[in-house]
Amino acid sequence: MAKKHHVPTTTTATTFDSAKPAADDPPVYLEADVTLRGRVAQVSSVAASEKDSRPVVSDPSFPSLVQRTQREIVVDYFTAIISKQDEVVAALIESGVVTTETTNFDGRTPLVAAIEAGNIRMVQRLLDLGADVNMFAVVDDRRGAQPSRFRSDHVGSIAVSRSPLMCAAEKGSLPMVKLLMETYKADDSLVASDGELALRLAAANDHGEVVDYLPSRRRGGFRRWKTKHQKAMKRCLKAGENICHFFFLLGFEVPKFFLWSIPKHVLVLPAVRGVKWMHAHRAELPGRLVKWMKLVGRRMVRLPKDAWYFSKELADFIWTGIKRLPKALKIALVWAYAGVEKVGTAMVNVCTRLFSFLHTALAAIASFFRNVTLKDVWNGFKVFLRALFVDGPKKMWEWLCEFEKMTLKMFEALWGCTGWLLWTLFRAIVGAIVYVPKKIVEILVSIGGSVGGAFSEVLIWIDPKRR
Repeated sequence: MAKKHHVPTTTTATTFDSAKPAADDPPVYLEADVTLRGRVAQVSSVAASEKDSRPVVSDPSFPSLVQRTQREIVVDYFTAIISKQDEVVAALIESGVVTTETTNFDGRTPLVAAIEAGNIRMVQRLLDLGADVNMFAVVDDRRGAQPSRFRSDHVGSIAVSRSPLMCAAEKGSLPMVKLLMETYKADDSLVASDGELALRLAAANDHGEVVDYLPSRRRGGFRRWKTKHQKAMKRCLKAGENICHFFFLLGFEVPKFFLWSIPKHVLVLPAVRGVKWMHAHRAELPGRLVKWMKLVGRRMVRLPKDAWYFSKELADFIWTGIKRLPKALKIALVWAYAGVEKVGTAMVNVCTRLFSFLHTALAAIASFFRNVTLKDVWNGFKVFLRALFVDGPKKMWEWLCEFEKMTLKMFEALWGCTGWLLWTLFRAIVGAIVYVPKKIVEILVSIGGSVGGAFSEVLIWIDPKRR
């Protein structure tokens, strides 16, 4: 629970710096009704004595010392709304300390907070005290967007704002929806920043009674599609940029490295430095040449020995791999057996679901759909399709995803750390080969999702109450 404000015991004009709470001074919303209005009057007098004018219209984002009492007043105000302390709310508003449109730190209004708390009595009281029934406010974003005060310019960080009617429809509270529309004439045609309507929020959360009550509206479709699929479009654009960078690296940077950078720094510059050194030490060249010839002679004498050592090490490396081959083959066979087992399980599951569906269909026909309804037959058919097109391929994909780990274990079993290095090199080559196709698939999936979302919006335009 948020920190509760303690009202100072003095009624004289003081600064916020000196307005210290007493140790036994309870917060406003825990006071009895007898002393409630007197203590609210004290809060009002403290707020009025400061240079910041009343009423407090919002929770300060980065409060100074002077504004801290204002923040605590707003916290107490919204705590009283959530905890259904109706008298506290009314007293704070009537005293002029706050208004019915004072927003908290997240940008939420009192009316929206009362609706989210499910307090219909508080909603009615706030509206009677002058709250705007159509005022938008920031709500809890279930898609990870930030409140309006922290909204980023990046795609996918748009804060979600809702009208009171939208919040009530999203919660599925039919009495609250009727109260807002019939008594206080709330506008159900308002469109939120993300394209949502009260009707669509109720339909998305499967609140049938609210959907049936609200009138049909065909607004906000393009904005809804744009908001829901902007992350997919961002991924699509990012994948396209990565493909361009890949071809730039492959077609320019890599050739430049091998045809320009390596010759320059390995051949040309060392040769230039060598010529300069030889010119500077030309008197020493005969002696150095003799020493170099002797060194070459000694190395040539050692060459057969070094060749024998290399051949021996290579033979040991190959023989070690041969000795460890059974262990590596065992790893591969275990992986293959797991795949066969998963395929068999998937096939058995599909056959079981098929026989179950056929049995349900025959039982329905035999009973003339009295004991087994058509809905039961349809549910059995859906279960069969799920086993065939979802569960089976999912198990196969999980098995194929283990191939990478299996090959790594095989290389490590064969050659240890050297095997890991070889596997990493092989994995990098394969990753470079499949990079572009992988990004193309990502683009196609994003485009397909957006096209599907557009088709869904077309169906919603045809039937606005579609769930």
